[in-house]
Amino acid sequence: MKHLNRVFTLLILVSASLSYFGCGGGDDKQSEEETQLNKLKSDQWTLVSASDPSDRTAEYPGMKLTISGNFSEGGTYQYTSTATSWPSVSPWKKDDSWKFQTGAVGSIIVRQADLQVINYALSNSDKTLTLNFTYPETGPGFNNAGRVESVAGNWTFVFSRP
Repeated sequence: MKHLNRVFTLLILVSASLSYFGCGGGDDKQSEEETQLNKLKSDQWTLVSASDPSDRTAEYPGMKLTISGNFSEGGTYQYTSTATSWPSVSPWKKDDSWKFQTGAVGSIIVRQADLQVINYALSNSDKTLTLNFTYPETGPGFNNAGRVESVAGNWTFVFSRP
């Protein structure tokens, strides 16, 4: 009987050990938000095209986009944009803070200056970033010069990185 007790105790210990070590701990796994942030901020992005849907790429010559910030679940992050020149009015703010949309971390960010919802998609092994948003006719535009109507519409910015 003592022998059976020892075998039973040993089986319980082995089962508990396998269960504990087999689950992988889970602490090393990144959240979806952290994974997406790391993909977005890993390199500087270069503008490939800008449209509304007419081609507006020439209005943003040499545009570069840099995404930054330290991960914090539900956190706010930053972006900065540079270009050789900038249109007098643009639906794109040169720099701002942004957040991932709760429940849609893999596809939507929200620009904090105007709470603009921006759909994003990574493709081409995460080397192409496409941003889509509808800028409202009542939106002020950024740089506040010129006609607002010139920037209202459905915008798509496509960026690439090495």
